Amino acid sequence: MHRIFLAPEQFHGDTVQIDGNEHQHLAKVLRVRVGESVVLLNNRGQAYQATIREIGKIATQAHIENELEYPPEPPIFLTVAQALGKGDKFEQVIQHGTEAGASAFVPVRAERCVADIPAAKVADRIGRYQQIAKGAAEQSGRLKIPQIELPLTTAQLLARHTPECPVWLLHPAADSVPLKTLLAQSHVATAILAVGPEGGWSQTEESQAQTANIPRVTLGSRILRTETAALVAISQILYHFEK
Repeated sequence: MHRIFLAPEQFHGDTVQIDGNEHQHLAKVLRVRVGESVVLLNNRGQAYQATIREIGKIATQAHIENELEYPPEPPIFLTVAQALGKGDKFEQVIQHGTEAGASAFVPVRAERCVADIPAAKVADRIGRYQQIAKGAAEQSGRLKIPQIELPLTTAQLLARHTPECPVWLLHPAADSVPLKTLLAQSHVATAILAVGPEGGWSQTEESQAQTANIPRVTLGSRILRTETAALVAISQILYHFEK
């Protein structure tokens, strides 16, 4: 059954007005027909089974039949702060991280990044990232679409570290704390996972993290690609808090 996220204001009692890109997707791409059932989500934690009643030129009308029980969102709000990389690496992290259960993503302009988002293209790029998160959330049965934040420098990211919302800096150094050890000692509802670029964090960034008492955590002895490290860490963190 097709799953579609809609803005909360599109829900009017038992009637739902589907327009814009969602209407085009339903009518032109998915080619739904009158009488077909779909799942409509309001991005506030509710999912509904609905029946398509009318497909017009600019909008689709649906009628809500009943509310559905979906698995709840993860108990920890995990923000993935991923250093920008070549090609579609950041998009891969959004797609797979959304499927795994991450709640937000932040592009990080680390010192050793080999790619960046030009200022003139930030809005367009964030819009594209949001669409990737939306599609992945629909495909994987999430109740909410992860947030996509504006790019930050590493210093700006590290400044967000607090006891209530710690920053965990992925680092393969031998003296880094194993992630499973850190998680066993953590009792937080929100956290930020910081994943470095292909060339790793710079010495300046490492010093900034040390000054801010931000823990360096490792996934083990193997060296992982930046996009792989993100997914492995996300999976371990969410498994720990959901078990």
